[in-house]
Amino acid sequence: MIFRVSEAESYRQWRNDEDADMGSLLARLSGAVPPSEAMRAGTAFHKALEDAKDGEADTLEAEGYRFIIIADITLALPSIREVRAYKDYGGITITGKLDVLDGRRVEDHKTTAQFNPDHYLEGFQWRYYLDLFGADCFRWNVFELKPLDEPRLYEVRGFHQLEQWRYPSMERDCRDLAIDLAAFAADHMPERRIQCAA
Repeated sequence: MIFRVSEAESYRQWRNDEDADMGSLLARLSGAVPPSEAMRAGTAFHKALEDAKDGEADTLEAEGYRFIIIADITLALPSIREVRAYKDYGGITITGKLDVLDGRRVEDHKTTAQFNPDHYLEGFQWRYYLDLFGADCFRWNVFELKPLDEPRLYEVRGFHQLEQWRYPSMERDCRDLAIDLAAFAADHMPERRIQCAA
């Protein structure tokens, strides 16, 4: 079976929330949930950063979206960007695509309406990315976006950076979550069993 890092994290959040709805999780894992406007704006902002040139910018544009930067942001964008990796965890493959690799540090760009550091630190995305890419430090570059009155126009009003570091049992923790997710999928998602047999 193959799962994306985002699917493993969605499953972890569902598993840890006794009030969470299994139907919503299954819809997300099967790709039946269309992206929200915030997700589309986030994707466009990622693309704008991917295409950004060195130097200062007051605005960024991509995919029909425009982002006006009012926050004080200093961001280095190394040349190694948008790289995908795969790792086998006991017959279950987890795959992820990083935004930036800078030496032994992985960086990920996130967009949000309101910054909540706990949301990032508790998750497994950073653990998987460090393990997949053999890195030691994971850095989030979190951009606060606010929609303006004009369609597809956003203000970048805040910028935050967070870091987490590799720890000794991290690979085992990643493997345990992957195995748990695969068992869940085998019980509740027959199309994943077909994928595994193919």
